[in-house]
Amino acid sequence: MQDLRDYFREHPIIASIRNDSDFKYALNSKTAALFILYGDIFNLPLIMKKCKEYNKLVFLHMDLIKGIGRDREGIMYLAKKELCNGIVTTKNNLISIAKKEELIAIQRLFLLDSAALKSGEQLIKNNTPDAVEILPGIAAPYFIEHIYKELLCPVIAGGLISNKSEIEELLRKGVMAVSTSIKELW
Repeated sequence: MQDLRDYFREHPIIASIRNDSDFKYALNSKTAALFILYGDIFNLPLIMKKCKEYNKLVFLHMDLIKGIGRDREGIMYLAKKELCNGIVTTKNNLISIAKKEELIAIQRLFLLDSAALKSGEQLIKNNTPDAVEILPGIAAPYFIEHIYKELLCPVIAGGLISNKSEIEELLRKGVMAVSTSIKELW
Protein backbone atom coordinates (compact mmCIF):
# COMPACT_ATOMS: atom_id res chain seq x y z
CA MET A 1 0.00 0.00 0.00
CA GLN A 2 1.20 3.50 -0.84
CA ASP A 3 2.20 5.63 2.15
CA LEU A 4 -0.82 7.65 3.24
CA ARG A 5 1.31 10.79 3.39
CA ASP A 6 1.81 10.59 -0.39
CA TYR A 7 -1.91 11.19 -0.99
CA PHE A 8 -1.85 14.46 0.94
CA ARG A 9 1.45 16.04 -0.15
CA GLU A 10 -0.14 18.13 -2.89
CA HIS A 11 -3.48 18.94 -1.23
CA PRO A 12 -3.64 18.10 2.50
CA ILE A 13 -7.35 18.76 2.93
CA ILE A 14 -9.88 15.98 3.57
CA ALA A 15 -13.49 16.87 2.84
CA SER A 16 -15.84 15.82 5.64
CA ILE A 17 -19.10 15.04 3.89
CA ARG A 18 -22.48 15.22 5.67
CA ASN A 19 -24.96 15.21 2.74
CA ASP A 20 -25.40 14.66 -1.01
CA SER A 21 -24.92 18.33 -1.87
CA ASP A 22 -21.51 18.45 -0.14
CA PHE A 23 -20.60 15.13 -1.76
CA LYS A 24 -21.24 16.49 -5.28
CA TYR A 25 -19.25 19.63 -4.47
CA ALA A 26 -16.32 17.62 -3.08
CA LEU A 27 -16.06 15.46 -6.20
CA ASN A 28 -15.08 18.56 -8.18
CA SER A 29 -12.71 19.93 -5.54
CA LYS A 30 -8.93 19.52 -5.25
CA THR A 31 -9.26 17.28 -2.19
CA ALA A 32 -7.73 13.81 -2.51
CA ALA A 33 -9.92 12.15 0.11
CA LEU A 34 -13.42 12.23 1.54
CA PHE A 35 -14.58 11.32 5.03
CA ILE A 36 -18.15 10.14 4.51
CA LEU A 37 -20.14 11.06 7.64
CA TYR A 38 -23.60 10.15 6.35
CA GLY A 39 -25.39 7.55 4.32
CA ASP A 40 -26.29 3.91 4.51
CA ILE A 41 -25.65 0.53 3.01
CA PHE A 42 -27.84 1.41 0.01
CA ASN A 43 -26.01 4.53 -1.20
CA LEU A 44 -22.45 3.32 -0.52
CA PRO A 45 -22.05 1.60 -3.92
CA LEU A 46 -22.91 4.84 -5.75
CA ILE A 47 -20.64 6.90 -3.49
CA MET A 48 -17.71 4.58 -4.13
CA LYS A 49 -18.40 4.43 -7.88
CA LYS A 50 -18.43 8.24 -8.15
CA CYS A 51 -15.28 8.58 -6.04
CA LYS A 52 -13.43 6.13 -8.27
CA GLU A 53 -14.48 8.16 -11.32
CA TYR A 54 -13.08 11.31 -9.71
CA ASN A 55 -10.00 9.57 -8.24
CA LYS A 56 -10.88 10.25 -4.58
CA LEU A 57 -10.08 8.10 -1.57
CA VAL A 58 -13.18 7.14 0.43
CA PHE A 59 -13.13 6.77 4.20
CA LEU A 60 -16.35 5.74 5.90
CA HIS A 61 -16.97 7.02 9.40
CA MET A 62 -18.10 3.72 10.88
CA ASP A 63 -19.86 5.34 13.82
CA LEU A 64 -22.22 7.24 11.47
CA ILE A 65 -22.96 4.96 8.47
CA LYS A 66 -26.33 3.19 8.80
CA GLY A 67 -26.90 -0.48 8.00
CA ILE A 68 -23.30 -1.67 8.40
CA GLY A 69 -22.51 -3.52 11.59
CA ARG A 70 -19.74 -2.10 13.70
CA ASP A 71 -18.18 -5.53 13.90
CA ARG A 72 -15.87 -7.90 12.03
CA GLU A 73 -18.51 -8.92 9.49
CA GLY A 74 -19.42 -5.30 8.73
CA ILE A 75 -15.80 -4.43 8.00
CA MET A 76 -15.34 -7.60 5.95
CA TYR A 77 -18.43 -6.73 3.91
CA LEU A 78 -17.08 -3.25 3.12
CA ALA A 79 -13.73 -4.72 2.07
CA LYS A 80 -15.10 -7.59 -0.03
CA LYS A 81 -17.61 -5.34 -1.82
CA GLU A 82 -14.95 -2.60 -2.24
CA LEU A 83 -17.25 0.05 -0.75
CA CYS A 84 -14.42 2.18 0.64
CA ASN A 85 -10.65 2.60 0.77
CA GLY A 86 -10.67 2.82 4.53
CA ILE A 87 -12.53 3.60 7.70
CA VAL A 88 -12.53 6.28 10.39
CA THR A 89 -13.71 5.18 13.80
CA THR A 90 -13.57 5.83 17.50
CA LYS A 91 -13.95 2.07 18.05
CA ASN A 92 -10.50 0.63 18.63
CA ASN A 93 -11.58 -2.97 17.93
CA LEU A 94 -12.42 -2.06 14.31
CA ILE A 95 -8.90 -0.79 13.55
CA SER A 96 -7.19 -4.19 13.61
CA ILE A 97 -10.07 -5.81 11.70
CA ALA A 98 -9.88 -3.16 8.96
CA LYS A 99 -6.12 -3.60 8.64
CA LYS A 100 -6.51 -7.38 8.29
CA GLU A 101 -8.99 -6.71 5.49
CA GLU A 102 -6.44 -4.37 3.83
CA LEU A 103 -8.48 -1.23 4.44
CA ILE A 104 -6.80 1.97 5.62
CA ALA A 105 -7.64 2.38 9.30
CA ILE A 106 -7.89 5.81 10.91
CA GLN A 107 -8.38 6.00 14.69
CA ARG A 108 -10.41 9.04 15.72
CA LEU A 109 -9.49 10.48 19.12
CA PHE A 110 -11.18 13.24 21.06
CA LEU A 111 -8.51 14.95 23.17
CA LEU A 112 -10.49 16.56 25.94
CA ASP A 113 -7.93 16.30 28.73
CA SER A 114 -4.72 14.55 29.83
CA ALA A 115 -6.63 11.34 30.65
CA ALA A 116 -7.91 11.21 27.05
CA LEU A 117 -4.37 11.80 25.82
CA LYS A 118 -3.05 8.90 27.88
CA SER A 119 -5.81 6.47 26.85
CA GLY A 120 -5.45 7.58 23.21
CA GLU A 121 -1.74 6.86 23.32
CA GLN A 122 -2.48 3.37 24.62
CA LEU A 123 -5.11 2.75 21.92
CA ILE A 124 -2.67 3.69 19.19
CA LYS A 125 0.13 1.56 20.64
CA ASN A 126 -2.19 -1.45 20.85
CA ASN A 127 -3.88 -1.07 17.44
CA THR A 128 -1.28 0.67 15.23
CA PRO A 129 -3.72 2.51 12.94
CA ASP A 130 -2.52 3.87 9.60
CA ALA A 131 -3.28 7.38 10.89
CA VAL A 132 -4.89 9.09 13.84
CA GLU A 133 -7.43 11.91 13.58
CA ILE A 134 -7.28 14.30 16.52
CA LEU A 135 -10.35 16.31 17.48
CA PRO A 136 -10.52 19.16 18.06
CA GLY A 137 -7.91 19.96 15.43
CA ILE A 138 -6.31 22.61 17.61
CA ALA A 139 -5.19 19.81 19.95
CA ALA A 140 -3.23 18.01 17.19
CA PRO A 141 0.03 19.96 17.71
CA TYR A 142 -0.08 19.13 21.42
CA PHE A 143 -0.57 15.45 20.54
CA ILE A 144 2.35 15.57 18.09
CA GLU A 145 4.61 17.28 20.60
CA HIS A 146 3.86 14.88 23.47
CA ILE A 147 3.01 11.53 21.86
CA TYR A 148 3.96 11.43 18.19
CA LYS A 149 7.69 10.78 18.63
CA GLU A 150 6.92 7.41 20.21
CA LEU A 151 4.22 6.35 17.73
CA LEU A 152 5.26 7.80 14.35
CA CYS A 153 1.69 7.55 13.10
CA PRO A 154 0.50 10.25 10.66
CA VAL A 155 -1.78 12.81 12.31
CA ILE A 156 -4.93 14.35 10.86
CA ALA A 157 -6.45 17.39 12.55
CA GLY A 158 -10.23 17.69 12.52
CA GLY A 159 -12.85 19.96 14.02
CA LEU A 160 -12.89 23.64 14.96
CA ILE A 161 -10.74 24.61 11.97
CA SER A 162 -12.27 27.54 10.16
CA ASN A 163 -9.72 29.17 7.87
CA LYS A 164 -6.70 28.66 5.65
CA SER A 165 -4.20 30.23 8.08
CA GLU A 166 -5.20 27.72 10.78
CA ILE A 167 -4.61 24.90 8.29
CA GLU A 168 -1.21 26.29 7.32
CA GLU A 169 -0.21 26.56 10.99
CA LEU A 170 -1.29 22.95 11.68
CA LEU A 171 0.70 21.70 8.69
CA ARG A 172 3.78 23.62 9.88
CA LYS A 173 3.43 21.89 13.24
CA GLY A 174 3.56 18.41 11.70
CA VAL A 175 -0.03 17.51 10.85
CA MET A 176 -0.28 15.34 7.70
CA ALA A 177 -3.76 16.53 6.69
CA VAL A 178 -6.77 18.45 7.93
CA SER A 179 -10.37 17.25 7.76
CA THR A 180 -13.05 19.90 7.48
CA SER A 181 -16.66 20.29 6.43
CA ILE A 182 -16.10 23.89 5.30
CA LYS A 183 -16.41 23.66 1.50
CA GLU A 184 -14.44 26.85 0.84
CA LEU A 185 -11.35 25.17 2.31
CA TRP A 186 -11.50 22.11 0.04
